[in-house]
Amino acid sequence: MTRFLAELLADASYYARRARTYVEDIDFVEFAADEMRREAVCFCLIVVGEACDRILKELQSTPPEIPWSDIKAMRNVLVHEYWQIDDVIVYNVALSDAPLLADMLDEFAKRLER
Repeated sequence: MTRFLAELLADASYYARRARTYVEDIDFVEFAADEMRREAVCFCLIVVGEACDRILKELQSTPPEIPWSDIKAMRNVLVHEYWQIDDVIVYNVALSDAPLLADMLDEFAKRLER
């Protein structure tokens, strides 16, 4: 595994976990009322999407269990169609999907190191 690829995987995993930390111990109403927190989560998810897109460009074969196209699609909405951002989706992705993705990316990185 190249150093660049290792850094991309580490970044994607880190920012997925960061997104989760911003929504831990708060409910959706609190999240929706906190503009700074919403923007922080969106930034984290954008970084995850950018890193995952680069990972796809670096590798010919990637694990099918990672929803690469969904990750890129969410990044595209957050960056290019920001007026369509759904705070419920962002909250739920950060709360539930992001930590699972981080674990999958960590496992993928370990497999590449072997």
